[in-house]
Amino acid sequence: MKVELIGLKLPEIKTGDDLADLLVKAASRDAGGLKDGDIIVVTSKVVSKAYGFLVELKEIKPSAKAMNLSRETGEDPRFIQAILDHSDRLLFVLPVLKLVEKGVIDLQKLSRKPTKALELIRKFPYTFFVERKGQVYSDAGLDASNHPEGVLSFPPEDPDGVARELRRKLFEYSGKDVAVVISDTEFMPFLGSLDIARGSSGIQATAKKFGEPDRYGKPKFGGADCIVHELACASALLIGQTDEGIPAVIVRGLKYVRSEEGVSTIRLTPEDLEMAIKEIVKTSIKILGLKTFTKLLLSV
Repeated sequence: MKVELIGLKLPEIKTGDDLADLLVKAASRDAGGLKDGDIIVVTSKVVSKAYGFLVELKEIKPSAKAMNLSRETGEDPRFIQAILDHSDRLLFVLPVLKLVEKGVIDLQKLSRKPTKALELIRKFPYTFFVERKGQVYSDAGLDASNHPEGVLSFPPEDPDGVARELRRKLFEYSGKDVAVVISDTEFMPFLGSLDIARGSSGIQATAKKFGEPDRYGKPKFGGADCIVHELACASALLIGQTDEGIPAVIVRGLKYVRSEEGVSTIRLTPEDLEMAIKEIVKTSIKILGLKTFTKLLLSV
C-alpha cells in the first residue's frame, strides 16, 4: 500500500475567487488531475480568503471590555475586540511571555531565530483560548500571517458545511468523488503548533476500531485513530507555516470509509471538557486523597 502527498500551489487567493475551480486546475497541473478517492486537505486560511472572512484592525472600535483586557495584557485593544467579536465566550488565558521568562517554554526548541520569536511574543504576550461554534480556538482562530499589515482572517462558522460545499463543487467541475478536509494550525501550549481538522466531508472522521482484536486476538485498547486530524498533520509537512505557498494537498492512495459525519460529530465541546475536568478532580481526590491532590496542584 502506498499513500502519496501532492502539494498544490495556488495563486494568491482573493475574496470571491472560486476555490474549487482553482483546486481542480492545480490538480490537473501538479497531479494529473483529481482521481476518485482522493482527499483534498485545504487550509482554513485559504477558505477564509476566498469567502471574504477578513477584518481590518483600523475598522475595529474597542469596547470597554476590550480596553480593560488591553490594560491587563498590554495587547492591542482592537485585536482583543476582534477576539471577542469572533468567539462565543472566553475559556482561559495563557501567559505565554511569563512562561517563556520562567523557562517553561524554551524558544531555543521552537525557533531557529529565538530573538525574533521573543519580539513577537512580547507583542502578543498572552493567548486567549475561546469557544467558537462549539470548538476551542486560540485567539478565536484569528490569523495575521500571510496577510497585508493590519488584516486578519477568521475561520468559517460552519467548517463542515464549507467542506461539503467545496466537495460538491469539486465533483461538479471534475466528475471525481473526493473527500475534503479543512485544516487549521493550532497552538499547542509548551509543544509548538500542530495542524488539526476543523471541517470535513466525505470521509469517516475516526477509524472506530477501538476494542477490535489485535494480531493475537485480544481486544485492542486503541484503534480509534482521528483520521481527519492525522491527514491535517501529514499535509502540514508540505503546507508549512511561513512562505511555502502550498495551501492545499492531495492525499492519494489512502483507503478510508466514506461518510458525511464531519468533524462536528467527534469534537469535544467545552461543556464536555468542563464535565471531564470535574470528574477528574472528584476521582483524583477520592483515590489519591485531598492532601496529595492539593500538593500536586500547588506544584504545577
